[in-house]
Amino acid sequence: MFEHFDKSLFDDPNFKEDSVREVIITPMLSRLGYHVTGDQTVTRSKSLVQPFIYAGTRKHPVTIIPDHTLNFMGSPVAILDAKSPVESVSSTAHIQQAYSYAIHPEVRTKHFALCNGRRLVVYSTDSPQALLELPFEEFEARWGQIEKHLAPKYLLQPELRKLKPDFGFKMSRLGLANGTELIMVAVRLGMFAQVNQTLYSATVNTQFADEAHCISFDFKPDQLPLLVAGLPDELKKSFLGALARAPFQAGADLELEVDLRCHLGELIQIEHEYFVPLVIDEVLGSRFLPASAPPGGDDIPPHIFRLSKAYKLRHPERRDT
Repeated sequence: MFEHFDKSLFDDPNFKEDSVREVIITPMLSRLGYHVTGDQTVTRSKSLVQPFIYAGTRKHPVTIIPDHTLNFMGSPVAILDAKSPVESVSSTAHIQQAYSYAIHPEVRTKHFALCNGRRLVVYSTDSPQALLELPFEEFEARWGQIEKHLAPKYLLQPELRKLKPDFGFKMSRLGLANGTELIMVAVRLGMFAQVNQTLYSATVNTQFADEAHCISFDFKPDQLPLLVAGLPDELKKSFLGALARAPFQAGADLELEVDLRCHLGELIQIEHEYFVPLVIDEVLGSRFLPASAPPGGDDIPPHIFRLSKAYKLRHPERRDT
């Protein structure tokens, strides 16, 4: 991507912020899959109808319009602001400005990033520490880390950054061919996500060969009602509603148990990681088992709908169980 770029240009006084945008950031966003149209888009210099945020009764003006708003299916998932090579991406003022834009009611993203060509830094609105900080010299070698912090899949499901080894891939390495049928009984599902308008995915961790693995189940939209059929009506409505709006995710917290007939899907490679999803062919059963559910993951962002919390709100007697 940058094999022909001479990094000594960062010291050229004519290589300014606009050069960083066009020469460094634009090819990175293209490689991440952000384009002008499609499910993953980038908006340049997004304008705000109300250029301020409220803190109590006070108005705080937003004094920066970040160069790139990254969107997935029409909703912002991160912002990326360009700086000139002589500006620090660790400057408190620059971080505060970008943060104020990220939390603005018209944007509301959990992630924001700054890049001056020399360095890329990614932050979460929930943490004072940078999630990722890389020098230009490592952009290529550690591209997988950039993808894990700026690609929609990981922005919508940050827990995937800690993804366990893939169960489906291990099955294929053991000799099971693509299309091999598997019957999965009493599977406790974790996170659900809408990948695109024709594909959903659900993940759960499991033990295999004395090691924790992650199983990814891919399924079509018309199979979703069958998977959640075991939920009480009110919870089912809330769960489906969460998946139908940004960030298109819902946590089942291992309280939804299903029986499935599925098959090994195609091998998927994302940089140096390999996945073989289990493609659901038939939902054989669906049950809601809140009383016996193991503890859910604590690394799920607070803005994501969680089945266990929704159930406890309706049943206060479970709050201490």
